Amino acid sequence: MITENDSKTKTNTEYLNDIYSDENDAKADFDDVYDAPTPHSYIETMANTGYEIGQQCQPFFVEAVRFLQERNGKAWPVQMLDIGCSYGIGSALVKYKCTFDELVAFSATRVPRDYDSACQALRQWLNVIPPENDIRCVGLDCSKPAIKFAIDSGLLDGGLSRNLEEGTAPLTQEELQWFEGCNLMISMGAIGYISERTLNTVFNHLAKAHPGSLGPIAVMSVLRMFDLESIYDCFAKHGFVLREVPGICLPQRNFADETEKNEILQILKTKGTDFESFEAKGKLYANLLIAATPDTIDLLEERMLSVHAEQSLLKNSSSFIKR
Repeated sequence: MITENDSKTKTNTEYLNDIYSDENDAKADFDDVYDAPTPHSYIETMANTGYEIGQQCQPFFVEAVRFLQERNGKAWPVQMLDIGCSYGIGSALVKYKCTFDELVAFSATRVPRDYDSACQALRQWLNVIPPENDIRCVGLDCSKPAIKFAIDSGLLDGGLSRNLEEGTAPLTQEELQWFEGCNLMISMGAIGYISERTLNTVFNHLAKAHPGSLGPIAVMSVLRMFDLESIYDCFAKHGFVLREVPGICLPQRNFADETEKNEILQILKTKGTDFESFEAKGKLYANLLIAATPDTIDLLEERMLSVHAEQSLLKNSSSFIKR
């Protein structure tokens, strides 16, 4: 079910917080693709930019699901909160283990542009491919059309069309229940569009339905150009350790043009961030961050590093075969 509390649809630009205004001004504007009834424009645009952060994050998110399932068993099923979920892409990647390329191909060839037909086509597809991971998925995004489609097509079990940066209308009872039931939080690039204002609201209620169990934990990709001091402070205030997983730098997408590239390189230079081996080659890059309670964070980091080692081995093997 979708819940919403704003009188009209607002796009990401209207919601940009003043904390990261310089960084967001430097980024290319893709707001229009989040405001369409169906995800066609979003998926096409992301594909054209070489978008890959979803695929890069997928194995880390899936490992977080397995970590919670192993530790909690059936006592607390995994319920995942995807912050900045857009059209429910995170659910497709984690619950169904689709690849982004599969989503691109399916959207282009088998999903009509008519809203009802598009929802029906996706529902039929999801009925054919059983979930790889037995989880419930909840989405939070400021785009009403994106949340609505994700709910109606079956990608999300629940969704909140909310701008928590504004902090205006109080959460409804239904919204509170969605947050309280979630023990895994993921995000692909939402930090920067959102700040500690949103996170404070979420953390006040996250996982409260199951006190004493393992969780919540968080796995997020965050673009390297953002200063995260206030984000670290926010996690700490709520009893979590936020940690950048060492040695993991994930490509997000190609720069939209030379202007975007040059402005973001200047931001990284001002921060003292080395970009020669990463952004200077033509792509935006993100760090992988995890969060958990102090007694769990090391175990979670071990799992993430193990996945990274496996992915590196697979990549090297693939490169060897191609030779």
